[in-house]
Amino acid sequence: MGENQTKPAQATVGRLSTWGFWLAIIGALLILIDGALVLGMSTFYGPHYGGVSVVGWTEIALSIIMFILLPFYKRWPAAIGWTVFVLAIITMPFDGGFWEVGAILALIGGILVALKK
Repeated sequence: MGENQTKPAQATVGRLSTWGFWLAIIGALLILIDGALVLGMSTFYGPHYGGVSVVGWTEIALSIIMFILLPFYKRWPAAIGWTVFVLAIITMPFDGGFWEVGAILALIGGILVALKK
């Protein structure tokens, strides 16, 4: 009976970090798509730091770093989660409009991964 009582808590923690992983992946994918669209269309909307190539390449580079790090979230959850959190914060000034959603999802996903117990 003691085993049955601990399983739901463990399942919830595992589920939260898995949700965080997928939220961060979807967020990084949206950031990557935004960077590719900025470079492909040679334009962006709203105030940004830098020109078209700076915005596009920065978003692409930071999202690729997220993709490289996220598969290791079970091994080092705190380090990976907080790194994704910081990378998402860095991409926010480069995002605009709808694409800000990608940075926000990556931010929330990073927090959920980092707080895995």
